[in-house]
Amino acid sequence: MELVNEFNLKKIEETTKEYLSKLDLQKLINESADKREKIMFIEGPPTLNGEPHAGHLRGRVFKDLWYRFNTLDSKNVTFNAGWDTQGLPVELQAEKELGIKNGRKEDRTEQEIKDLVAGCKKTIKKYWKKWMQVDKDLGVSLNQDNAYWTYKDEFIEREWKLLKRAYENGVLTEGKRVVAYCPQCLTSLSHSEVNQGYHKVSDPSLFYKVKLRDEDKFLIVWTTMPFTLVTDAMIGTNPKEEYVEVKVENEIWIVGKIRLEELMQMKKIEDYQVLKTVLGSELEGKKYIHPLLDQIPELAELAKKDNYHVVVSENFVDVNTGSGLVHLSPANGEDDYNIAVKRKVDIFSPIDDRVNFTDSAGQYSGQFVRDADEKVVESVKQKGALIRIGTINHDYPSCWRCGKDLVWLARREYFYMLDKLGDKAITAAKNVEYFFEQPKNRFLEIIKEKHPWCISRERFWGCPLPIWKCTECKNIERLFSRKEIVDAADDLPDGPDFELHRPWIDNVSIKCKKCDAKMQREKFVLDTWHNSGAAPFASLSDDEYKKTIPAPFFTEGIDQTRGWAYTLLIENVILNNTDTSPYNSFLFQGHVLDDKGNKMSKSTGNVLDASDLLAKYPVDLVRFYFMWKSSPIETLNFSTKELMSRPYQILSTLFHIHLYFKQNSEYDKFDINKTTIDWAKNNGLLDHVDVWLLSKLQKTIQMCTESNKNCKFHESAKAIEDFLINSLSQIYIPMTKQQLWDDDETKKDKRHVIYAILANALKNLDVLIHPFSPFTSEYLYQTIFEHKKSILLELWPKPVSSLINESIEESFDLMIDAVSVSAAARMKAKLKRRWPLNQAIICVEKGERKKIELLSDLLRSQLNVEECKIIELENHVGIAELLEMKKAGLPVITKVELERKGIGPKAKQQMGKLLEIFASTDPEEIVQNLDKNGSFTFDVDGNKISLDNDDFIVDFDIQEGFAYSKRNNLIGIISTTRNEELMAKGLVKDLARRLQSLRKERGYNPTDILNTASVLDLDQESLDMLKDKTKELAFLVRVKQVNFTHTCKEYKDDDIDGQKIKISVE
Repeated sequence: MELVNEFNLKKIEETTKEYLSKLDLQKLINESADKREKIMFIEGPPTLNGEPHAGHLRGRVFKDLWYRFNTLDSKNVTFNAGWDTQGLPVELQAEKELGIKNGRKEDRTEQEIKDLVAGCKKTIKKYWKKWMQVDKDLGVSLNQDNAYWTYKDEFIEREWKLLKRAYENGVLTEGKRVVAYCPQCLTSLSHSEVNQGYHKVSDPSLFYKVKLRDEDKFLIVWTTMPFTLVTDAMIGTNPKEEYVEVKVENEIWIVGKIRLEELMQMKKIEDYQVLKTVLGSELEGKKYIHPLLDQIPELAELAKKDNYHVVVSENFVDVNTGSGLVHLSPANGEDDYNIAVKRKVDIFSPIDDRVNFTDSAGQYSGQFVRDADEKVVESVKQKGALIRIGTINHDYPSCWRCGKDLVWLARREYFYMLDKLGDKAITAAKNVEYFFEQPKNRFLEIIKEKHPWCISRERFWGCPLPIWKCTECKNIERLFSRKEIVDAADDLPDGPDFELHRPWIDNVSIKCKKCDAKMQREKFVLDTWHNSGAAPFASLSDDEYKKTIPAPFFTEGIDQTRGWAYTLLIENVILNNTDTSPYNSFLFQGHVLDDKGNKMSKSTGNVLDASDLLAKYPVDLVRFYFMWKSSPIETLNFSTKELMSRPYQILSTLFHIHLYFKQNSEYDKFDINKTTIDWAKNNGLLDHVDVWLLSKLQKTIQMCTESNKNCKFHESAKAIEDFLINSLSQIYIPMTKQQLWDDDETKKDKRHVIYAILANALKNLDVLIHPFSPFTSEYLYQTIFEHKKSILLELWPKPVSSLINESIEESFDLMIDAVSVSAAARMKAKLKRRWPLNQAIICVEKGERKKIELLSDLLRSQLNVEECKIIELENHVGIAELLEMKKAGLPVITKVELERKGIGPKAKQQMGKLLEIFASTDPEEIVQNLDKNGSFTFDVDGNKISLDNDDFIVDFDIQEGFAYSKRNNLIGIISTTRNEELMAKGLVKDLARRLQSLRKERGYNPTDILNTASVLDLDQESLDMLKDKTKELAFLVRVKQVNFTHTCKEYKDDDIDGQKIKISVE
């Protein structure tokens, strides 16, 4: 590769990709002489059911950055790809692409299931190709040859082995519990999945009454799901809360005491009487009459039982909502179900897999349960039991895949009972490094819930549950490997090497060992999160797992606190039955939003497609922007306008400094291997500016190293930016440029020292920025340094402590501030920075004079003045500062104003007259009196008004012929008298430097006398200054003539003090 003059990131990307395509980087890393520690990374597998977008890109960059940083830091990282290929997301997408509209149905033929499985595999392949292209475009280093695929038979068998451990540890159980169920996907969901999709809904708010069987009183009950009256079993009160018996017209109602007033207001009832107050516990056991029993015969039969349709007092009942009493439907509520089990109450659940009421629901048979709400309310009204019907807006969960509102159903499923783990998972989670407190605390709270995990799904495409039940005696066989299945089978219609998916695994014929009847496999597949959560074990061999897990680092999106991060940890604890996490650290990443901070979605049309983004914008720019823009944990508002601003400037600056170095160093025949920093240091050739830059560089290396290790990648990017732009580009190069343009042979060593420092800084910058922007850094490294076949074979730099010089850094920081504050003074006086001035005075704090005088020559040069004085001031405000400045002989003028708020009580009615007298009083006289007596007395019509220091605002201004600026305790004063001769000389020197540099760029020898130097677009004032200086300029640039008209073929854009000009030499 060759460094070209044009900065084009897309061309750099193409060139570098072509170069890298010929290398086997992993082989080179394995063969490198550097001793490398082997570490494992497990990829959080993307689900192959859709195309990648901008949010996915950020996550991929985090992973690849970590890989590249650790590879440079002497690690040999196993960085295999992983693909999540089973379960609900892929099956739903395949159904969509196959045109299947009815969703899951258990009566599908074997061929229909095979067609669906083929469709799933086709979907996987389709989206895998798209993801692969994006990863390739993005420069992601994941090893695809050794990728794991969750649908492969070998992965499934390893997952079964983990399932076997769960059974052996007593964690895997089968039973009936209330679970979240999607009426569109027709499958159960886990508790963690439920928490991924809440949204605002408007539901009915139904207040109804039920009569106590043995008393002429009514319980006022509240629900937001009227359909659950069909499965009603109990009414709940809180045992410790108060309830009141209230007479309303001819009825006695029982209501929660704290809800009474609001309920009466809603009903607009003013005439009511509280008769009695009781605790909720006193209502325990009272039997009530359900208002709809004649419509639901089977419920009427259950109501005859002593423990059915009774009041139960339970602590979970919330008296702060509704009426303070809630009806309990064990078939549709988790707490309700647990209470029913505890109290041995039958669970009435007349609801089928499509969430329609069955014939057992009587008059409601065949209706979708949520559609039955309206009919139930109407029935309640007809029975005279309606108190009030309204609506309530609240958060409600929807399916994370299809968006349909969930329902809670009592179903027979398979669960991991996480309470059986004790505190092992909590301890494991506490021992993980999360880098940021916010996700750590959230994750720990989730782990502490120990909520049963529903791992079974009523679908086709997934890891099948390897459990068979006898159709006669209900004997169970758990067969956790292909061998166990084959050995137990009496017929293998698809042979012993059958695919471990449905329908092939369902075709295996197994006879019961106890009764010789036919056994049937449980028609469940495992939760897709179980698949990916098994990855550390399922994707590795036993030996690999033992040697490399726990892995040092995993990372995924912040939503994975209830997803992959959760299942990984839980499954690893189950597998080992110990408090061991599969990862030592986990970085949760914030989401990517659009530039206005809105969530990206197809419906709103603001999704940034990954392929389109990478095709339109330079990859290295996108990568750097993702890391530079914000902390990893924060959401990122993605703006293409911002992408093309500062990040572009950073990479452009890096490129152009490489070009600057190459052009100048090659011209001077600099040998990077001979002239080193050590050589310069040992020969005493380092100037203050050299020492300062090298010190700054060590600090930058230190900052980047620490930030990368702590996943503060944004701080690492900002450290690179600060050094590159603020130290190297804006200070070091301008300060040393004149020395490089001086062709004097006696000063060659000094020029070579500058080249050595630039080479050292640039090579280190290439390595530091490589994890962020791999193509640009590889290109610049190969075109300038080319020490190794790839920059990835370099070693991460270590800060050299002997090059850190705190005192020089302090002096430089002070000098930079002094130059900056003086530049502000120039702006006030409208004096360009290139115009030489006679004098500058810098006022610093006590004890800082020596620091800045260390760089006095450099300071004078940067200020562009003939003379510079440094004055120390002990006081920085008010009269003390003014007097000290006067004592030091500074050209200041006294300014005094009255503190009007403070003098009101003293001046009283004479304020107007006092102000007149003050306006005509000499400020110097006031200051002298304040200094001497601490006060100043005004005679106002014979009345003496004495004001002290606090009644005045004392400040300073500057004398004519000077300008000043003040920042904190630093003051810069400049003389404003323009010296036309000095200004003209300064302009000649400025133009000469630029034209000499252009000579070098175009390859002319120093001794060549050229024909013409041409400068265009100078302002009239500059042209007037140069009128008598063209011969001097021609001599300096070694040309026959200098003109200011368009006479050359090719011009280069340049600028002087922000003024855009064009220059050429021929």
